[in-house]
Amino acid sequence: MEVNMRVLEAFDLYRFYHTGDEETLALRGVNFYVDSGEIVAVMGPSGSGKSTLLACLAGLDEPDGGYVELLSKRFTRRPEAERAAIRAQEIGIVLQSGNLFNHLSVEDNIYLQMQFGHKVDEQRLTMLLNLVGLYERRQARPTRISGGETARAALAVALANDPKVLMADEPTGEVDAETEKMILDLFESYRKSGGAAIIATHSEALAAHADRILRVVDGRIVKYA
Repeated sequence: MEVNMRVLEAFDLYRFYHTGDEETLALRGVNFYVDSGEIVAVMGPSGSGKSTLLACLAGLDEPDGGYVELLSKRFTRRPEAERAAIRAQEIGIVLQSGNLFNHLSVEDNIYLQMQFGHKVDEQRLTMLLNLVGLYERRQARPTRISGGETARAALAVALANDPKVLMADEPTGEVDAETEKMILDLFESYRKSGGAAIIATHSEALAAHADRILRVVDGRIVKYA
């Protein structure tokens, strides 16, 4: 029987934001983990801290307290260049926006991500384009494709380097039912191949595919399901 591996773990994360004299506690002592072959859905109202949590887990933002381990090694408190290099190789990220460069074609966006991770693989690039149903649209720029195609292209970029963990912030937030089903199928396929996925979402359909659901309110995890 295959034993799942702890891919990423966060310990007692805190994150504060200051606006003038006001202080906002975006994360308040969050503990979190995800294993290989597992999908974890992070749910909660807007402004609850879901996106901040993903940013800290991905090394896009540094927590003010606590730390994150990736593949059993400390990921926080490293120079940004080191975090970026590790992130390019081991973490796939789907943001709500800004995942694609508008001056590059869909194909070139994927290729660039492979260059960042030093994992250029032409066969994998073609496979990903077919996987997300965009091979015929591979030369199109993001401004020339639909919202659903943009979501699929962003997912292909996130999967470019066969990451150990995939993080997605509302990946089905603005897509039609057909695209949502395709994205759900891609996450399921990724999970079955041993990947670990963390998805911040409002979608009950997406959460229903998760192995665990974490509910976040006011920067705290209030419920595990």
